[in-house]
Amino acid sequence: MLYPYTLNEIQTNENPGVEYEIALFYVLCPKGHEKTQIMNAINQRGDKNKVLSIINRTTSKEILNLLGKRGLNLVDCSFETQNDNVGPADIVLNVEDKAGKPTKIGISIKYANTCTLNVTGKRFITDAQISNLRQKLVEYTDKYVQEMTLKHGVVENWFRKRKPSQATDEFIDLVRDAVIENWPRITDKEQLLEDLYQSGSPIEYWIFKYTNKSYEINDNPFHVSRELAERIEVRKMDTSYVAFYLDDKRIGHMQVKFNNGFVEKCKKQKPDLVVEGTRMSYGQPFSSWNFSIEQ
Repeated sequence: MLYPYTLNEIQTNENPGVEYEIALFYVLCPKGHEKTQIMNAINQRGDKNKVLSIINRTTSKEILNLLGKRGLNLVDCSFETQNDNVGPADIVLNVEDKAGKPTKIGISIKYANTCTLNVTGKRFITDAQISNLRQKLVEYTDKYVQEMTLKHGVVENWFRKRKPSQATDEFIDLVRDAVIENWPRITDKEQLLEDLYQSGSPIEYWIFKYTNKSYEINDNPFHVSRELAERIEVRKMDTSYVAFYLDDKRIGHMQVKFNNGFVEKCKKQKPDLVVEGTRMSYGQPFSSWNFSIEQ
């Protein structure tokens, strides 16, 4: 099923990972005029060869088999990557049971990760904690500048380094301390966990995860019900993660991170700091953290 805007979206959307969503949508779409239109739109993309290579290694067999085991038949599907009203689904399957009763199943597509939500740190720590951490960020930025100068020399080299610095790790550790300290006091914890685990999806959804060589399907994603909220604990994991535990079993992990690096090349009129003539602003450590469900 094509909406009036679907073909344009397939042709122009450049969101990370959208090529996987487009490929699976093409594979699942019934043969006919619409499938031809979809391929024509794919051929207008700059990354069409990548989309075609994904199509060539993807089949609908596994999804159809899962539907068949439930007595369901695939009637049609729609491309929903920009539609938040269908929950985490990137593609929606329109299916019918043997009596002809229609229903919908969403397909959430992942590629090389299990991230279910990019969530703001403001849902985990208070404004007062953020204010305190922002003050400390100035001190840790000085440490970062000294460290990067010693390790990598001129400023232009700093922005090509992916490995985090000691200053980065130390500041993130302070943020994780704040998350753990505030966790028992979060007042909307039930809603937060529902969002993290996408338990409130308006339709059932499956996870279709692409790996390096193949893909795997989870037709029963783990969910956390609201009554379990107070039994969930948070702890540190590795150098930048907060892990979520239910009855001592790890059920998720969240990466606490700077959105675009510890410092960014400045886009503001007034920079936060200038090093070797390069205008920079402080990084954004609270705007976008990645939450993932355990496998």
